[in-house]
Amino acid sequence: MSEIISLEDILKQLYAISGILIDVYDLEGHSVARYPDTGAYFCSLVTRDSQGCERCGRDNREAFATVREEHKVHIYRCHMGLYEAVFPLYHYGRLAGYMMTGQMLEKREGAAEEVMQKARQMNLGSEEEIAEGVKKLVRIDLEEIGAFVTMCRVCADYIANHHQFPVTATGTAKEIIRYLEEHYREDITLEGLCRWFGYSKTRLNQLFHEYTGTSVYRYLMGVRLTNACRSLRNSEKSIYSVAVENGFSNQNYFSRQFKKYIGCTPGEYRRNQEREGGQKA
Repeated sequence: MSEIISLEDILKQLYAISGILIDVYDLEGHSVARYPDTGAYFCSLVTRDSQGCERCGRDNREAFATVREEHKVHIYRCHMGLYEAVFPLYHYGRLAGYMMTGQMLEKREGAAEEVMQKARQMNLGSEEEIAEGVKKLVRIDLEEIGAFVTMCRVCADYIANHHQFPVTATGTAKEIIRYLEEHYREDITLEGLCRWFGYSKTRLNQLFHEYTGTSVYRYLMGVRLTNACRSLRNSEKSIYSVAVENGFSNQNYFSRQFKKYIGCTPGEYRRNQEREGGQKA
């Protein structure tokens, strides 16, 4: 039986080949592994500044959201003008985290000076510190980036296929919640969720209930009704339109569920809200 390469060793070997910082994050955006442990020198200059740290976090969140939506590698330029790439990591066929390679400087005339100018504007350090940080950045030819991306994708697939990524039941429950809140307008079934997340119906309901205290069905109904109430309060859309736009198959079913959980019909709710609004005015 061949020896399984650990996650730490994969990151070390990628770094040895490329010299590029490699980070692994869970679905919540928390770092679970990094090589080198200390991070890149230029990264330390950026993150010691509160504004730079906030912008880095925003870049990461937006990149993770794109990967979560598209389920493929995402290459982009960060707020400092450096190239970064995020790869999806899977666990038994479901998204479990992200692998990020970062701070690659485009190999072209003027690129280094552009980054240095941004660093000066943000007062990230002395001229010597900024120059040293930019000097240590890995230069990459955009025409050759495809080869590097392919190498990283192979490593990401290895991590997935050999289940080297740590996954918790809590992380899965949070991802189910995220999925429900992003897709509640669509036709969601328990069978479809099980296929997507790679669990049986019993196990998926169990881990979700352990984390939320309720079932997947009731949670989804709550999300749909909460958004339906918002539409009834803030728009003049018909009851039918509100129902369909919030994932209900027809108006009658919507009205029954609304009455069951909210205690009145959608029309009564809207009239009550209008009366309360008029009284406050």
